[in-house]
Amino acid sequence: MGKMTKGEMTKEKILTSAKALFYDRGYEATTIQQIASHSGTTLGSMTYHFATKATFIERIFGDFFKNISAALREEQFERWNSFEQHFRLTLVYYQNLLSDPKTKRFYYEVFKNDVLALTLHHNISQLYLNFIEEYGLRIRPVEFEALITADFGARRECILSYCENRMTMPVEDFAIFLLTNTARMLGIPEREIYKVSYQSILFFRANDFSGVQLLK
Repeated sequence: MGKMTKGEMTKEKILTSAKALFYDRGYEATTIQQIASHSGTTLGSMTYHFATKATFIERIFGDFFKNISAALREEQFERWNSFEQHFRLTLVYYQNLLSDPKTKRFYYEVFKNDVLALTLHHNISQLYLNFIEEYGLRIRPVEFEALITADFGARRECILSYCENRMTMPVEDFAIFLLTNTARMLGIPEREIYKVSYQSILFFRANDFSGVQLLK
């Protein structure tokens, strides 16, 4: 990787400040002006790189997914099908987001305000199409759109309930619940769900992903 330009260094400095403030204060209590002041830049310079708080969220979660995928690739990621990859990635994803109280608060506020909705909807749609192809599932296009909507709505309510402590279980169990519920809704065979779930848990427990962080 080549040397960063002055503009790129400024952008990374602003991002680092945003992540620190989001972690300490949460998403809702952090303002654009606070991020600019914390990073030592002007408001104009900051909004040139990140126009809104939502722009920060897209970058932060985009980097997070890339970092999880990179960590998994060190463990022969490519030998798994898309469902196996997704199961392992999601276990790492939720363990980081929901185990640390400050990160959990940030994630809850972002999810409650639907800041991630469009990005997640697009990515999940493509991912589920891969599941359908790999397992030869018979789902009509009109049914697929309805399933995506139902899955996203159910997942959103479960996440809000979990973050509000209305649903109590270990983070690992919660992640597995969400994943297996989606798999059953799509019609992935129960034997395959059990096999992938079991193998993914063993894999997750045997590896250390503590270095993959959303905000720190």
